[in-house]
Amino acid sequence: MSYLYQIAVGGIHNGMVYALLAYSYVLLFQVVPKPNLAHGSLFAFSGQVLVLGTNAAYNVMIFTFATSILFGIGASLLLSLIVLSVFAGLIVPRFAQRSPNAMIVATLAIAIVLMEGVHIGANGRDNWLPPLSSAVLPLGFGAQVSAVQAINVVVMLAMLAASDMVLQFSSAGRAIRAVAQEPLAASLLGTNVEKVISLTAAASGFIAMAGGICTLLHFGNMSFGAGLTYGIKVLFIAAAGGFTTPRNAALAAFLFGETEALWDGYLPVMWREAFLYGVLALLLVLNGRPERR
Repeated sequence: MSYLYQIAVGGIHNGMVYALLAYSYVLLFQVVPKPNLAHGSLFAFSGQVLVLGTNAAYNVMIFTFATSILFGIGASLLLSLIVLSVFAGLIVPRFAQRSPNAMIVATLAIAIVLMEGVHIGANGRDNWLPPLSSAVLPLGFGAQVSAVQAINVVVMLAMLAASDMVLQFSSAGRAIRAVAQEPLAASLLGTNVEKVISLTAAASGFIAMAGGICTLLHFGNMSFGAGLTYGIKVLFIAAAGGFTTPRNAALAAFLFGETEALWDGYLPVMWREAFLYGVLALLLVLNGRPERR
């Protein structure tokens, strides 16, 4: 029983990563109901740049480790904001009114550029950060978590709560909900639909990128293909739920992350992806109206 408890506690971080990604994905999908294949790559890009920046600061500029981490975070935020400005300011508004295929091609191109750009910047090598802290927090019944993991969960939970508060109770959130429900009526009532779409894309990408930084600080590494992997999983999760609301998508994604952790603890890892993708695909086929499928 204590082993099950430890696995479940350890899966909280994994679940929060998926929850943050799913929330931000559906947030954008509400105003631009078209598949976005760049979402996972935005998430992975910020983490991968953090590793490259930290390694450059430590090995080339001879900074201390703590200063190198800060330098890496700063470099990640700077480059992420540049990428996000192009994505939210140029790509999404331009393709929002076009066919879904156009959006798929554009976002897939962004995903490939980001993935290959980091691959070239790293010279094809996987770079790792050493553990940031050896401190652990006991949770009783034999379970414990690292201090970094606990901080990450708190930060991601705070981001989710703050985002949902803004969406539900602010004027910006009302504008997003109005555009999501009926963009033509919102524009007739004076809402700048294109501006709302750009700001929503920026908020969605920023949440994903912040999650990428937290994830990297916990795991110490992120593979070059992680962006597409995370992006496709979140797309399946959101689609299986019918793209209802960001909050519901986050809850479903959290449960998916916990399921992954429990599977890794008890069942053969080699069958995990096949089974979970199969379940998501089945839910996608069975869920909702034909136009949603």
